[in-house]
Amino acid sequence: MTSNKRKYRTIYFVTAALMVAMVGGYALASTTFTTLTPGQTSNVTNTPNPTGFAAGTIVSQQLVVLTPAMAGVGTAGNSTAGSIGLAGTPYLLPKCAGAPCTVRDYKPANQATILAGDYAEQIVINISQPLSTGNSVPFDFSMLISITIETATPTTTTVGAQGFLATNVASVGTGQTIPVYLFVDLGTTTTVVINSISVVFNVCSSANACP
Repeated sequence: MTSNKRKYRTIYFVTAALMVAMVGGYALASTTFTTLTPGQTSNVTNTPNPTGFAAGTIVSQQLVVLTPAMAGVGTAGNSTAGSIGLAGTPYLLPKCAGAPCTVRDYKPANQATILAGDYAEQIVINISQPLSTGNSVPFDFSMLISITIETATPTTTTVGAQGFLATNVASVGTGQTIPVYLFVDLGTTTTVVINSISVVFNVCSSANACP
């Protein structure tokens, strides 16, 4: 597949439809948007806020190559073995004392191994951290990424990942915004094309666990 074809490929970033009713103790939030030309290397051109998900806003997505520093960061929360759906103990973001808040980098919780040199899909979310008198908002997320590995015989596969975070509260009198980088190891050093990305955010019913 030529670079020009990749350049004009449209990437659809689609989440599951919004569920109004509470399911398993938490609500599903969703959004849909499209980014164009070239989706492989450029940021999303619009900044949607997932419907019903006030804890954060998706601001960009990008195909990246994992560096040693990226491969060495911690997971985005801990998954609970044997749980139904998205469940686990959220990682509490550090308190922000004022803008600009420190960027936080995480790999999803269910990717035990992440290797420098692999391609990865990176999604940036601006997390809203309430002021100190507010309440921390715990949430989890699930990503499903369809990719085509560009070998002599191209292979299409799907990579899934989950993570668990909590906003914490700012240590100053006003709310703050923390940029959080979530990246998913695509498991290959061979050039890839992103076909689609699905992300679902769930606002948790407990301060310590999802759901």
